[in-house]
Amino acid sequence: MQRITRNWFPLSRTGKAALMFLAALDFVMPAVLKVSHLRMNDTDSVPIGFYREVKTPAEYAGLCLAQGAIESAIKAGLEIARGDCPTGVAPILKPVFRASAGDPIVYSEEGFFVHGALLPNTAPKKRSRTGAPLTHYPFGEYRSGLWAISDYNRDSFDSRYFGPVDSSAVRFYAKPVWTK
Repeated sequence: MQRITRNWFPLSRTGKAALMFLAALDFVMPAVLKVSHLRMNDTDSVPIGFYREVKTPAEYAGLCLAQGAIESAIKAGLEIARGDCPTGVAPILKPVFRASAGDPIVYSEEGFFVHGALLPNTAPKKRSRTGAPLTHYPFGEYRSGLWAISDYNRDSFDSRYFGPVDSSAVRFYAKPVWTK
């Protein structure tokens, strides 16, 4: 008896080559990015593009969120990518600001004031873009902590909702290389 095989997706030789190239990219690209210390950001909390990891504090940081913040994000209807943080999720890339006794961060209904100036797009919202209710972090003047605040996107899930992050949450600092 002869075996019957079916080719459900007939491809030309060029099509097979293109498919193999794309599959190779899927495996090779992450390795190339890791070796070159580049990170690709495809979220809208910061400009989409490529960022280079740096060792010293910079404008942006890749942060591993605490489990409570992750649960709040999921309740808000946000998609959480798997990654290499201790909680099993990917680090989030956000602009970071450090509060100090001499230079506090003020958080109010209007948003965040850093160095005395209001950051645009930082007012807390009552609902996420999926319509889920959001609970903001308490308003006040904060004299310590590392704050992840996106002034790029008013819908960003950031310190407006989970407060300051511990310095140990920083997985890497980043500088933009090529962004949209």
